[in-house]
Amino acid sequence: MSSVTAESSDSGPVPETARVSHGGDGPAPSLAVVEAIAELAGVDPTELPEEGVVLYDHVDPDALNALVAGRSGADVDVSLTVAGYDVRVGPDSAVARRARN
Repeated sequence: MSSVTAESSDSGPVPETARVSHGGDGPAPSLAVVEAIAELAGVDPTELPEEGVVLYDHVDPDALNALVAGRSGADVDVSLTVAGYDVRVGPDSAVARRARN
């Protein structure tokens, strides 16, 4: 089970960012990215393809997992843009934010 933490701005209840922890008992880093984006999109992670968001179209999930999984003591930070969301994946969490134009 993952833990999604959403942060709203003062302008309303729509979350600006979502953070999902990964590793240990949590999901793989690539799944944490999917869960964070789904939280911001307001859909179940399985519904993201219907919203036009397919992680594999932007990054190889296996490669992302290999880069950051199990490296809690390392200085790892991967940044990418996925279908209008800015995503940063560190050694213990994935943070998604709506891309600013």
